Amino acid sequence: MDKKSKRVTIKDIAERCGVTANTVSRALRNDAGISQATAKKVCEIADEMGYIRNSFASAMRSGNSKLIAIIVDDIQNPHNATLINKMSLLLKEKGYDTMTMYTYGSCKNELSMAKRAIASLAAGVLHFPDSDDTKSASLIKQNQIPLVLIDREIHGIQADVVRIDDYRGACIAADYLYLRGHRRFAYLGGPARNGAQPLRQQGFLDTLAGHGIDMADIWVLDADVVYTAIYNDVILQTFSPFEYTGIFAFNDQIAYYVINALRGGGYRVPEDISVIGFDHIRGGLPYLPPLSSVSSTCDQALAERAVSLLLKRIENPNAEFVTEILPAKLYEAESTVSSQAE
Repeated sequence: MDKKSKRVTIKDIAERCGVTANTVSRALRNDAGISQATAKKVCEIADEMGYIRNSFASAMRSGNSKLIAIIVDDIQNPHNATLINKMSLLLKEKGYDTMTMYTYGSCKNELSMAKRAIASLAAGVLHFPDSDDTKSASLIKQNQIPLVLIDREIHGIQADVVRIDDYRGACIAADYLYLRGHRRFAYLGGPARNGAQPLRQQGFLDTLAGHGIDMADIWVLDADVVYTAIYNDVILQTFSPFEYTGIFAFNDQIAYYVINALRGGGYRVPEDISVIGFDHIRGGLPYLPPLSSVSSTCDQALAERAVSLLLKRIENPNAEFVTEILPAKLYEAESTVSSQAE
């Protein structure tokens, strides 16, 4: 073997075995035309030499890779991490490997990750879009790579989508709090560019308005205020005075931060303030503290449907695009209670 070579090649194995490179290639592919004795010898020597198949080169030759790219905006969110883990396991069962790439909420990074997925000859892309920006999704589609959008749609992009019914989920949260006697509320918003944010906020506000709640009795805090308070550890100072008794948070991450701050400041949850989140991450991470939260009627449904849509798109690129909106429900826990306020 050439001492300057950094990795073992089929040619190196062929020289060691005393056969042609074509024979080695066929033996490593379990070609039935190669004798069992030769195949066994080749595979044993390949293992001994530390040969690793160059899947990228193979994909270049065949035009078909078994790699799925997952592009996600926030890997620290347990909701996303749990979904990615489940999707990766499902894809592994179907013979696919996954490559997860993080954008950290940056459109520039998102576009860079889309280019990397294309350059890696990904057979498909599962995309958690951070915003309504179309550049990344458009580039993926221009390169005719099957694409599934997860958790939210991108206006102007035709693609398969699977998401939870954000609007209806927020209506359920509002109904739940109102019917338990709460009359003063706070909505803690998510990123303005996130497609789920306006749906959750509007569903919450519309439902409370339908119950006759005045807007003056609903505090709406946008993402800039919420995340600044979280990052600077000034939640109590920012959200005071606590004149409201029912909080609906854009997601469970925000809800947990707020609950910890409230309890640290001497408030009782749920006796003083009830809190509802969104995503039900405790369904996948049961060691987390109890939290009432909205999510799909089946914890694993979103991951399963996303993988199913992608595999169908890989099989039939010309099929009609599908948008699946999964029904929402409230998973009730000990972070909410009936209000004693009049």
